[in-house]
Amino acid sequence: MITSKRFGYGLCVLYELATREGGHHSARDLAQGYSVPEAFVRRILLDLRRAGFVQAQKGRMGGYQLAHPPQEIKLGDLMKALEPEEPVLIYGRQRRGTSMQTDVCPVAPFWQGVEARFAAQLGETTLADVIAQVGAPTKPPAPKGKATRRRRKRK
Repeated sequence: MITSKRFGYGLCVLYELATREGGHHSARDLAQGYSVPEAFVRRILLDLRRAGFVQAQKGRMGGYQLAHPPQEIKLGDLMKALEPEEPVLIYGRQRRGTSMQTDVCPVAPFWQGVEARFAAQLGETTLADVIAQVGAPTKPPAPKGKATRRRRKRK
């Protein structure tokens, strides 16, 4: 099964929104943790908002937050929202844009079964399941302020 980076980062964005404390989080803040361009994360967030996964709030204290609890967000629905076309399993080595043809492959039913189980698993798995399996991130240490030097008073 080949999925796009959009699906992978979309899942990461939802994970971050579900596990971070506080209200709304900016696209810039979400993008920095993964070293991806902010514009790419903004496009993902736009699609997530259109699909009803996140809510957006404008303004200085604005940003994004989950629109539903993690146990209501199915990964199969996320896949449909972020993938332009339904992903298909690609097996066999691809060369020059070709792969094994299913009509001439004797083990094609095996691969089609793998694909069906993968799709079914995504349909059953929620964001809460992902969080439970991966665990919530540990809180990073608070940033230390700049050390300031005290100047001695001259006598």
